[in-house]
Amino acid sequence: MNLKMVGNTAGTQPLVRVVTDSVSDVPDDILNELGVTMVPVIVRFGTEEFRDRRDITMDQFMARLTTTKEPARTSQPSPGAFVEAFRQAAEGGAAVVSIQPSAKFSGTYQSACIARDILAPEGYRIEVLNTETGSMGQGWAVIQAARAALAGLPVERVLERARAISQRVHVLLAVDTLTYLQRNGRLGRVPAMVGSFLGLKPILAVRHGELGLCEMVRGADKLKARLVKAITRNVPEGAKVALGVVHAAAREKADQLRQELSRVYRVVESVVTETGPAIAANTGPGAFGAMLYEVDG
Repeated sequence: MNLKMVGNTAGTQPLVRVVTDSVSDVPDDILNELGVTMVPVIVRFGTEEFRDRRDITMDQFMARLTTTKEPARTSQPSPGAFVEAFRQAAEGGAAVVSIQPSAKFSGTYQSACIARDILAPEGYRIEVLNTETGSMGQGWAVIQAARAALAGLPVERVLERARAISQRVHVLLAVDTLTYLQRNGRLGRVPAMVGSFLGLKPILAVRHGELGLCEMVRGADKLKARLVKAITRNVPEGAKVALGVVHAAAREKADQLRQELSRVYRVVESVVTETGPAIAANTGPGAFGAMLYEVDG
């Protein structure tokens, strides 16, 4: 991890506090250092229900995911969970900026909006942002918004910082197996069988708020190189970037990808982190990808 932290120049009581959810994949130590409140998504195995990062760790989740044929399901936090988080974040009269994943693949944004509307009559100032992305694409918006809040910027500037980053970030993810996409209904059974037989590996990308297929790669040995090529089609080589690398039980692949991209780009800061259940439930183990944006200056 290589992050530049910004201190609070506005005093001990920030004007704005940032709230997000665990889809953002920002590591807990960074959330704590930046003073961000995180609302966990819900994970279900059959009738058992867990809060991401609170009741179940990623190691526990991956162990369950890979040893049972029962699909893992994830769902958005309840509006009540956001009401509680917003009240906590707003203590002392701070405004709140809540940063959520794309409304096209998660109901989390809607839950946060309902909570905002519940609290509005009580005089709370809460802004909810649909980033139209997820994982560390959303996470970079969280980090930069929290830095702006710590620097004492007003709520409008904090919100604009988050929106600007979310519109610039690129999200690409390589998936090692088609099993979990098929298990969760995101890929038909026959295409999954044919793809597995041919050794096809998908590279996924977020575009216009939706996660879709970028290309199919035949053979695991070509996957990283093709992923890097896909990334450079979106961000020109030599650019100055902030880089997030995520993985699902594939730390070695993530480290290799970070090293490769560090040769391609001028990386001014980087985060390597494990993606949470919202993504891992659909990719299964072995997935890895990059979430990066060009840095000004």
